[in-house]
Amino acid sequence: MSAEERTEVLILGGGPVGSTAGIVLASRGISTLLLEADRHPRFHVGESMLPHALPIFDRLGVHDTIRNLPRTILKPGASFANHDGSRNVIFWFDEAFAPALPHAYNLSRDEFDEALCKTAASRGVEVREGWKAVAPLWEGDRLAGVTARGADGIERTIRARCVLDATGQHAFLATRMNWKTVYPDHRKLAIVGHFKDAFRPAGREAGNIVITVTDSGWFWFIPFKDGATSVGAVLDTRRYGSIPGGLEAQFDAAVAATPDAARRLSGATRMIPAAAVQNFSFRVSKTHGDGFGMIGDAAGFLDPIFSTGVYIGMTVAERAAHDVATALAARGRVDAADTAGAAALNRRLQRLFFSLIRSYYDPDFLAFFFHPRNGFQLPAAVVSILAGDVLRDGAWQTIGRFRVLQGLGHAQRIARRFGRQIVPPLDRAPGLLQEGGLQ
Repeated sequence: MSAEERTEVLILGGGPVGSTAGIVLASRGISTLLLEADRHPRFHVGESMLPHALPIFDRLGVHDTIRNLPRTILKPGASFANHDGSRNVIFWFDEAFAPALPHAYNLSRDEFDEALCKTAASRGVEVREGWKAVAPLWEGDRLAGVTARGADGIERTIRARCVLDATGQHAFLATRMNWKTVYPDHRKLAIVGHFKDAFRPAGREAGNIVITVTDSGWFWFIPFKDGATSVGAVLDTRRYGSIPGGLEAQFDAAVAATPDAARRLSGATRMIPAAAVQNFSFRVSKTHGDGFGMIGDAAGFLDPIFSTGVYIGMTVAERAAHDVATALAARGRVDAADTAGAAALNRRLQRLFFSLIRSYYDPDFLAFFFHPRNGFQLPAAVVSILAGDVLRDGAWQTIGRFRVLQGLGHAQRIARRFGRQIVPPLDRAPGLLQEGGLQ
């Protein structure tokens, strides 16, 4: 093997986003090399899908593979509980605006990611695991490739007409080019593990993701088909990060402060050691340019609360891959204008879902979120947004109704200043972000 290689498109990262781009590029006849720093299967969070990710699975030709993975379970809705479980609300996906997609899936990311990466390889993508990009290769303002360290430890130059950065929260390009900025008012610690024998409701609700609010963050409970449950706690680093005893002690302290979480885990045992990610919320000032585009979490990430990361990433990856293939077929190169559409789509989705996430950390908004009323069809609007139905014609009506719900939260905040309230507030909430903290 020579010290310098060439390919038409170089994809960095073999998660769902990178594999999606690879599958699309291969279908367009584009020579593609994908580098994955780790080796499949590997643990990863982000195990709950949105219903509107399913049409992407169909277009990629992987839906049957995903639904038949050993741990995949049907997810008909999303359940939300306050800190002690005394207040609950369930949003069923089949109650979204028509045409509703009635379910999504919870799945184990080690199985899911490996299946998609193997599919990319079977379609013609050259996949190399254990390969890590270490430095970008610039020719003026154009990204011409990377220096990569192979599985043998030897560094090589790989040149490409286009580089798609799908390195997730490692954010290869943004980190090395100082384009990455951590959100200062959203410093969170996410502690996650898999448990057996966690409480699971009977009947239809058994497949739902459960979100439990606590006073400095929230818990997720994601059931799998084999009876295991992924449990994560997203917590304020200022409150829990300094608790002695390590991750499990910090997790246990959050459980002890949250009766609903304690009830769900009272008979459970941990299956894997606790893992954590800190200060995972960041924005990226430049996400595309001549010869490159960032897709997925490499282009920015806020919070995993509504399971939007994989949906946004795969949606943008599919668009970016088609645009890159079209540009290469037309001119043999990829300029900033060619990846601008995917970058704009990414910003659009980020702004919408980041607005939803920001609202969830607002106790005045939560007061209405836990009291959905049929006026203006607000419950259906919430379900549609939670399902990811935000891109089709007419979706502006859904988004507009959600803005009404946000407006009601603002009205509640004003009413409280005069000693009044429109609906009863939660007695525990993640906490109001500082004004202007998230853009």
